[in-house]
Amino acid sequence: MITVDRLTAGYGKLEILQDLSLSFAAEQFSALLGPNGSGKSTLMKAIMGINTIFGGSVRLARQELVGMPTEAISRLGIAYVPQRENIFDELTVLENLQLGARSLSSAERDPALAELLELFPVLGKRPGQRAGLLSGGEHQMLAIAIAWLSRPTLMLLDEPSAGLAPAVAVEVFAVLQALVAQGITLIVVEQNARRILQYCDQAFVLREGRLAFQGSAEECLRDEETIKGYLGVH
Repeated sequence: MITVDRLTAGYGKLEILQDLSLSFAAEQFSALLGPNGSGKSTLMKAIMGINTIFGGSVRLARQELVGMPTEAISRLGIAYVPQRENIFDELTVLENLQLGARSLSSAERDPALAELLELFPVLGKRPGQRAGLLSGGEHQMLAIAIAWLSRPTLMLLDEPSAGLAPAVAVEVFAVLQALVAQGITLIVVEQNARRILQYCDQAFVLREGRLAFQGSAEECLRDEETIKGYLGVH
């Protein structure tokens, strides 16, 4: 789905990713792990064309993304859910969803919203509530739902469980698994490695802008050197 080849990227003149090469398989739930500052969010922004690319390639199938404007990348079927500022706080839940569905035809919109409420039933209970008053878990569900309404083939999520209670995080990850079952490819940045490794298919660990580990979730969980040395958990 996504191939990164010798990518060097960062912000301004600062290089964060260093000659990074890896690939994410289609219709898989991939976790992007590593300590703070390792380049996880930088990689997502590089895929979306919203930071500085110093060299290298990012391809969606055979389509080169480097040099394309972000709106053009989005139209290729990639949805990005940043960690912060990912909903419109002053609008209601329904208004946020209507904005997410703006690219759908009138014939597509109602069936999509009905399907969405099956995936995210909590949102159907609060259509008129101001989004800024949602709980942390509801907030994340709404952000993911807005992205889902763009009908993406690939979704990038940055820390979807940040600040959530463990039980609520489990609900979020269960929804992500349901999206993969629909055929959507997921790349998810997550700090709680052991938690996400219970749900994802593949794991990629970055350290200082370089690839430190790549393999299945099971292989990552068995690799104690990776767990202790790069993930900061025991």
